[in-house]
Amino acid sequence: MRCYADTSWWLAYKCRRDVHHAAAITLFDRQPEAEVFWTPWQRVEVFNCFYQAERIGLVGRGEGRQLMRLLEQEVRLGYWPHVEFAWTDAVRTACDLAAEHSLKMPTRAMDLFHVAIAIEIAADSFLSFDDEQNALAHASGLSLFRLRA
Repeated sequence: MRCYADTSWWLAYKCRRDVHHAAAITLFDRQPEAEVFWTPWQRVEVFNCFYQAERIGLVGRGEGRQLMRLLEQEVRLGYWPHVEFAWTDAVRTACDLAAEHSLKMPTRAMDLFHVAIAIEIAADSFLSFDDEQNALAHASGLSLFRLRA
């Protein structure tokens, strides 16, 4: 199973104090063959999320940078397959998704971009703890992989 995980999953998976941590870590128990892709967009979003988690005290001082270093090493080792995508195509797909869904449901621009990238990299499944983003992903034809503790 080829998975695209949004920022809410990455933070929950990496941060023990996140409210969804217990659920996030069940992924490989439930789907041992799951591949969670890492894209350049995740690098921006997830690393910023780690900074913000440190800023608000969800992780300790210096822990955000440590999480980033560990994640980069895991990507280099192949734990999280690195996948590139065409940025222009992803923007076009996000615009198409907005035209199709934004009058029917609440959509944030970054949610559109996450879903567009998942489509562009041909992910089989979408991982998120964000209900609105999951609704958009589902409406866009992506299969959802729901994790619960």
